[in-house]
Amino acid sequence: MIKIQRLFLLLAFNITAYCTVFINQEGYLTSSEKFVFSTSGADSFYICDAANGQIKFRGDLTSRTISDEMTGLTLSKGSFSSFNETGRYYISTKDGEKSYEFTISDIVYENVYKASLKGFYYWRCGSLLPGTHAGVYYHTACHTTDGFYHTSTGLSGFRLVTGGWHDAGDYGKYIVNAGVTVGTMLLAYELFPDRFYNDDLNIPESGNCIPDLLDENKYEIDWFLKMQNTDGGVFFKVTKNNFESFIMPNNDSGMRNIYTVSSTATGDFASVLAKASRIYSAFDSSFSSKCLSAAELAWSYLEVHSSIVPTGGFKNPSDTFTGGYGDSDDRDERLWAACELFLTTGKETYHNYFKSHYNEAEIFTGAMGWGNVRSLALLTYLLSNNPNTDSSIKNTLKAALKTYCDKLVSRRNSSGFHLTLISNEFNWGCNSDVLNKAILLIAEYQLTADMNYYNTALDQLNYILGCNAHNISFVTGTGTNSVMHPHHRPSEADKITAPVPGLLAGGPNKYLSDDVLKARFNSSTPPALCYVDVMESYASNEVAINWNSPLVFVTGFFKGVNKPSGLGTLQQIIPSRIELEQNFPNPFNGSTVIRFHLPAEEDIKINIYDSLGNLVHTKDLDFCRSGENFYTWNTNDNTGNEPATGIYFYQVIGRTYTASKKMILLK
Repeated sequence: MIKIQRLFLLLAFNITAYCTVFINQEGYLTSSEKFVFSTSGADSFYICDAANGQIKFRGDLTSRTISDEMTGLTLSKGSFSSFNETGRYYISTKDGEKSYEFTISDIVYENVYKASLKGFYYWRCGSLLPGTHAGVYYHTACHTTDGFYHTSTGLSGFRLVTGGWHDAGDYGKYIVNAGVTVGTMLLAYELFPDRFYNDDLNIPESGNCIPDLLDENKYEIDWFLKMQNTDGGVFFKVTKNNFESFIMPNNDSGMRNIYTVSSTATGDFASVLAKASRIYSAFDSSFSSKCLSAAELAWSYLEVHSSIVPTGGFKNPSDTFTGGYGDSDDRDERLWAACELFLTTGKETYHNYFKSHYNEAEIFTGAMGWGNVRSLALLTYLLSNNPNTDSSIKNTLKAALKTYCDKLVSRRNSSGFHLTLISNEFNWGCNSDVLNKAILLIAEYQLTADMNYYNTALDQLNYILGCNAHNISFVTGTGTNSVMHPHHRPSEADKITAPVPGLLAGGPNKYLSDDVLKARFNSSTPPALCYVDVMESYASNEVAINWNSPLVFVTGFFKGVNKPSGLGTLQQIIPSRIELEQNFPNPFNGSTVIRFHLPAEEDIKINIYDSLGNLVHTKDLDFCRSGENFYTWNTNDNTGNEPATGIYFYQVIGRTYTASKKMILLK
């Protein structure tokens, strides 16, 4: 039986160096759960030092899953969660099968995070990518004449809409898909700024004391602003009539069209620009104001056009065959816009819209995506620390999120590879759905501190990085056996063997939506097997910006999870009895006042950390009175030196309660 199973796998996957031991090829956090999966039939496994083969740990392979529903495989599972020694290893089973090498480290996901975020730099359109930043993937500026109004707009002539990111494996630019992309990454920063602080990705803006995640997303937001019409409506996309051939972007000539205004694009635009106004206010007040004005103008357009525009949703004109991103329901985009505008402005007109419409469809029945930003709107509202949010609505959202996440945990527990997808979810781009589900699980973990949600979220990342039936890391340039032939024009046209790194492939597609998949699989193939690392398989091996954004979120969250910040769980979500006033987002220079309120007289300790979790300053305050108290920090560290510009976290510690918030030192 085992030999037959191996033969089937070899034929199905065409993997040159096939092995029967499945691990996360990047590795594991020292204190996390760690599992190995195997089809070898052995009953035990060994962790071996990669440098000398020395056995460091022995474990049993048990918990057999017979004919796993999603893969058809019979899998054994072994735990090495108790093995916490940092290093580089491989796993060998009792019958001699070996895994790919992996690392155990507290910072094991740092490089995956940086690569996935740097991937957006390689997607930049309209600017030179020099070798100093792009390495061997450099190219001259592309698409510098974007774009010309398509006749379907009712307008004619040229409009400057250069910049932004290419959408996927092609060179089009689409507001709808970019909306959920930017929204996801800005949410990551808003919730966990201490984990997305990196300013060292070697993009042109690196080193400017602004997190590179914000710099990279601003490049896209600047393009958004060019796509807004004078009445507030937002044009849908910029593409040619047909997809380009497989050439480098700077060699792609010909007219690129601007397509008609749509309400889905306008709603996504309003959402992203409102959120951007809130987040970038700490770094660039002028840009923040510009974003808010544009967002409110977009909302005005939506108010005037209360029904979806165009009627029935955007559809390609008869002469156009590029991405349609068809969506006949714009209620979720309007809801998201109302949510973000309320949280940024505090205006009740936006809040009233949200309160009136948040429950007109089912709540948290799936993860977010370009066609479902409702979940993103609801999650943003639920996790907001805005004191004027409706507590009863939050309780409703909290209960619904828990119900959905409990369902995901149950799926994980019955899955051979600890996956949360069910059969009909193995569709185009399902790997992004895996990670978007992980985001919801991370949120539920932050709300409850229940490790079941944390572990299930981390299992989804393990799947992406190698714990899957293909024994492949779905992220280019990550792991020993990673995607080599993505459906991505620059990776194919640049004549470089290795593809552009940091890009997430779409993953298995049971619906066999391209000719390559139809030739290799059929309706009887288990859904998780319907993937092939072939460039022509656009339905399973394309890359896309909206697929990379949840990868940035999840790897960014876990890359910092073991860093000793002393901050505990997200204090904005789980409040303490100490009431601590927020200094963020207003930057300060020289000194700042930390104000806090106590329920009773007690001794207090003030700790201040930098964004890496290092303790910068500490102060003991004796006999603080009940009610309002304050402490002035003169921006000196414990050695008397003045810290550098950046994000800092201040923590007020009492006998039984602790509160933490963030602030920005800007010299």
